[in-house]
Amino acid sequence: VLGGEFLSCDGKAINDSHAEIQIRRCIMRFLYGQLRAIREGRCSVLEKVNDKYRLKPEFSLHLYINTAPCGDARIFSPKQEGSQAQVVDVDTHPNRSNRGVLRTKIESGEGTIPILSATEAFQTWDGVLAGQRLRTMSCSDKLCRSNLLGLQGSLLSKFLCPLYYSSVVVGRLYSFSHLSRALYGRLDVPEVTNVLPEGFYLNKPLLLPVSVTEARSVSKASGFCMNWTYGDAAPEVTRTSDGKVFNANNTGTPSRICKNSLFKLFIKEHKREVAAAKTAGTLTEDMEGKYDELMYYEVKNEAKDYNKVKNILIDHFKNSNLGCWVRKPIEQSMFSL
Repeated sequence: VLGGEFLSCDGKAINDSHAEIQIRRCIMRFLYGQLRAIREGRCSVLEKVNDKYRLKPEFSLHLYINTAPCGDARIFSPKQEGSQAQVVDVDTHPNRSNRGVLRTKIESGEGTIPILSATEAFQTWDGVLAGQRLRTMSCSDKLCRSNLLGLQGSLLSKFLCPLYYSSVVVGRLYSFSHLSRALYGRLDVPEVTNVLPEGFYLNKPLLLPVSVTEARSVSKASGFCMNWTYGDAAPEVTRTSDGKVFNANNTGTPSRICKNSLFKLFIKEHKREVAAAKTAGTLTEDMEGKYDELMYYEVKNEAKDYNKVKNILIDHFKNSNLGCWVRKPIEQSMFSL
């Protein structure tokens, strides 16, 4: 997790360098490239349905992670010895109150801690800069959110239907009962699934173990992270401490998958949409220059259905006594290009 002293007010630092989170950012960057390919008449994995794009039926998204995602999916998983097949996947205490609770990663710490009160869900910019540990939701909770809201995020929701993983494969600490609860079971209730806007649904990906597990490593996590997306000339290496690109000059270059970079891709895609509308004679008054003066968080708030589903998720966790969703200081999203 990003060091609190490196908080960025212009979206140029990556807060969370866990693999599951980096992968989703890479997927979003990939999808912007696929939208551009369509505009330029090249092959794409996307197709248009009504006024938005979706994955073509012959394509699907699959996630492999070498261990159960941190948080609810991992903390109760059985200790493994030898083959994955030896694991007895039975939760002998499924109704205990600690099952399904929201948890957070903490700055300069390993593992996750539960959110014990609503006051812990609030983080302030000056508080973090003064020494309060920065907290971010666990990977289990973020994957659970993606199984309801989709992987595309709020900005891409302008162009895309919700996209979901078809399968999740886990290398170590696999437990179907804990993994399924953490990734979607907590939301599988009528008060969530029956009130979703069109296009959204509770995704239940196929959950699978590997036949041979990796040996447990006792070393601390690396201070570096690598990302690569189809079409990139080379991988990019970032530092987890400050969320910036690692290079010989130590210049603190923003990553190609940080908020600022993805926001730029959104604005470029919107401009291509405007240009296409001009050519087709379908340009409306509200399209051109629509986002010129808006800040990042204001553009995100334009995704009405996406934010409605997000609020459904947050309210359900709170009303079910599973905790409150921790939000980053709003100052992190108060930037424009």
